[in-house]
Amino acid sequence: MEINGVNLFVAEYGAATAPPLLFIHGHGGGYHYQQFQADLLAKRVRLIAPDQRGVLRSDPVGPGERLDLDLLLEDFEALRERLGIGKWAILGHSAGGNYAVEYAVRHPDSVSAVIFDCPCWDFDANDRFRLPIFARLYDELGDHEKAAECRALAVLPRRLTAEDKTYELAWGLGARFQDLSFHDPARRAEFEQVGQEAGFSEEIWARGMSHLVTVAELYNSKLERLKELSQPSLLIEGIDDLATDPVSVDAYRNNVPGGRVVTFERSGHFPHFEEPIRYAELVGAFVNAHAG
Repeated sequence: MEINGVNLFVAEYGAATAPPLLFIHGHGGGYHYQQFQADLLAKRVRLIAPDQRGVLRSDPVGPGERLDLDLLLEDFEALRERLGIGKWAILGHSAGGNYAVEYAVRHPDSVSAVIFDCPCWDFDANDRFRLPIFARLYDELGDHEKAAECRALAVLPRRLTAEDKTYELAWGLGARFQDLSFHDPARRAEFEQVGQEAGFSEEIWARGMSHLVTVAELYNSKLERLKELSQPSLLIEGIDDLATDPVSVDAYRNNVPGGRVVTFERSGHFPHFEEPIRYAELVGAFVNAHAG
């Protein structure tokens, strides 16, 4: 459907009369999430899962076209109005959890409840948590120069920024980095197979990385913004997830009155994949309890 001048692909699952839940994906898109959770969540909620502008099945972002956090939030609001929804719960995964904080704070009358699924709220804190792990892996691979670079960045006396390009150090680990997303690395092939069976072209998959231009915004910490949340909220963390660092979890516990933290003991960055039944039951119950 056309939203703010671009065509967005919007997937919907569940009864139109069920409590609505907006899924806010992170970098790469939300295709996998839908494959693992849509049928389960549709039993209890109306799941609305758009490919954000520029991503996967939505219109690509053209040269010079604007793409930033403010515009993405405007798209969410326009989509809610287009669907005739007064209030909906929102769920942000990974970088989508960063967007979800801003959306809930800026539009409190539109959001009945907030679920954070392995969110990235402060990329500086996140990098400082991950970089020593990257260093150890580089040492194991025999690349001691890269290991030293990781350790030096982890202790910089200033805040890290997108200009430090720590993502290049992550990607430089190749499959070792990909394995870090899972409690059981042996299941990575199963996760990736779902994407391979989607039938998307390489060009469509490449759109999943179009939001890397928003990385600079993600280094603007949302930890203080957590204090401004007025809605009931839930934080889901995988015990082996590297995206939601201990500093961020402590900030949530200390600054969000009534905020609930649930740890998935057999998950990394994708509890919705590694523990799907428990995940769907938790999310469905929370949304229905705070339907607004």
